[in-house]
Amino acid sequence: MSRPDFFPEVERVDGTRSKTKFRLLTALVALVFVFDLVLLAVADHRRSEARAQQQLRHFAELFEQSLDASLAVANLEMWAMIDDISYVPLRNKQYIEQSYGRRMRRAMLEIEQIDSLVLLSTDGTVMWSTAEGLLGMNLADRAYFANAITLSRGEYTVGSPIISRATNRHLTPIAWPVISRSGELRGVVASSLGTEYFGKLLSLQDVGDDMIVRLVTADGASAFAIGPEEAIDTSQLMTATRPLPEVGLRIEVSRTRKAVMRTFWERTIIFGLITSALSVIVLVSVLRTRAQSVKLASALKQSELDRMKIQATQREFDAIFENVGDGIVVFDDLGTLHRSNLAARQFLNAKDDESAVNCLRNRLPLLTEIPKETAVIPLSLPQTGCAETPQTMQCRVMKLQLYGAEIAYCVLEDISAQERLSETRMSFITSVNHELRTPLTSLSGALDLLRDRFGAELPAGASKLVSMATRNADRLLVLVNDILTLQAIDQNQLLISLEPLRVTDALCDAVQTNAGYGLGRNVTIAADPLPDGEDAIVMLDPVRLQQILSNLVSNAIKYSPQGSQVRIGAELLPDSVRFYVTDCGPGIPADALGRLFERFGKPIHGRDLQASGTGLGLAITRELVQRQGGEISVTSRSQFDGAQDTGTTFHIRFPRHTKDTGHTT
Repeated sequence: MSRPDFFPEVERVDGTRSKTKFRLLTALVALVFVFDLVLLAVADHRRSEARAQQQLRHFAELFEQSLDASLAVANLEMWAMIDDISYVPLRNKQYIEQSYGRRMRRAMLEIEQIDSLVLLSTDGTVMWSTAEGLLGMNLADRAYFANAITLSRGEYTVGSPIISRATNRHLTPIAWPVISRSGELRGVVASSLGTEYFGKLLSLQDVGDDMIVRLVTADGASAFAIGPEEAIDTSQLMTATRPLPEVGLRIEVSRTRKAVMRTFWERTIIFGLITSALSVIVLVSVLRTRAQSVKLASALKQSELDRMKIQATQREFDAIFENVGDGIVVFDDLGTLHRSNLAARQFLNAKDDESAVNCLRNRLPLLTEIPKETAVIPLSLPQTGCAETPQTMQCRVMKLQLYGAEIAYCVLEDISAQERLSETRMSFITSVNHELRTPLTSLSGALDLLRDRFGAELPAGASKLVSMATRNADRLLVLVNDILTLQAIDQNQLLISLEPLRVTDALCDAVQTNAGYGLGRNVTIAADPLPDGEDAIVMLDPVRLQQILSNLVSNAIKYSPQGSQVRIGAELLPDSVRFYVTDCGPGIPADALGRLFERFGKPIHGRDLQASGTGLGLAITRELVQRQGGEISVTSRSQFDGAQDTGTTFHIRFPRHTKDTGHTT
């Protein structure tokens, strides 16, 4: 079962569906962004074209105004010169040169719009010219001449571009009729608008390198052109025109679409890069925000699960707290906390938490008078039910600090049964001492006396029965003594008289005491000598020390194979003496070392190896060692753990002492 199954009320979120929706939404936003970007680019493209077209029209209009104004000035200046030469008919070259040559040359120099000057007769013959090659030529076939003779005073005409017959130059002709004050036509003055003039005129305008400016005549011929020299497809041009009806010309201003759109593409690319970068930043921010929101949602969900877990744990705690066998009462020194369980309310005969706390506080000292460590306070409470005897209770009070307040945690335990059990145990021990130990001692003594005096006269079967009875009486006597010893230890009534003992003497006594037991099992006992005859003094109870060593030696003998040897000795350390008892038996398994000193512990070996005993010897040994300030430990190499050289060694460590005075505990 998954974790959310424990809490069905928690809404489950489908993570896959949420991710799919988010991805679709992100894709939709990206498509909308791209679509908007394309729309903006198209709109900007159109705006760029319209702006370029407007700029071309504006330039053509400015150029048209400049050209028109310039030609008007030239026309006025030219008519001033014509008025000077139209008083009398034009006769011949010499006359004209003498009468008007200087005036016409000065006019050509002063009127910057023209770069040459020709005076024609009414029949088209060149009568005077700044270009010597034109004298005497008949130019009546020129369109500008035919147009000029039809004009009125103050007018002029511009002809189609031609190739000059005298100079072989490309030029645009311009002509004025020579009319006298009386209106008589006396001839035609012709000149040309050179490229230098148009170039100078355009220099006053802001002409781009990619701009093409043309002056086109009515028949489509180009009078002037400036711009890139390479051939350009007209379909790739953006053109604005401006007519000059007074002179029969048309201004065409053009730019290539590539040049016009160059700034558009640069702007679009830069805008696209910037918007893409911003979009990436926004997308990353959105992804991070979503990731954080997912984490927040997960955290909120986890928080909800934790809250429900806490509530479940609280319910479990309340159930356990309410049903604990011991009574529990919790209160503070401010009188605001009242908590008790069912057992406490039953013990105190209270209906609710507050009455239970008040009932207990009336029987306890003030909270400030109770020590900080755990205090045990006996209580006597009225017996519940029909019983008349009061309940003997024990209240363990622990003081805690919580949120600046002092909390009392009280555990009520009914010790009436324990006291009855203790009384029963004391009665049993007394009975054992009086009813078992005394008869067993007499029985053992009588059996020993019977065997010593009449052992030789008894039949073989009877002698065997006497020996069996003696051994079993001794076993019972050992068991009774062990029980009495444990009782004395538990009741703190064990008598220990410390006195200085020499280590050598203690070892010798242990060997002599247990030698007979070893011979009966064909096991010898050997004491390892101290190094270089050294000796040490320890402050111990000699009787209890021999009891300790006898327990260890007898155990070693029980588990040693016949014909082997049990070694006993001591190691002299700078501040202590460590006794040891070593055997070469089967050893103790590693998993059994932890329960080796338990009372009535589970047998360590199987039936084929386990020796008989009370199961109390090692427990008593440890108590006797610790009561005299010592430490006991064991190391073993067991055949059950795969060891080849098996055996067990017990170590008992006591502090060294040099004083000769003894005392009793």
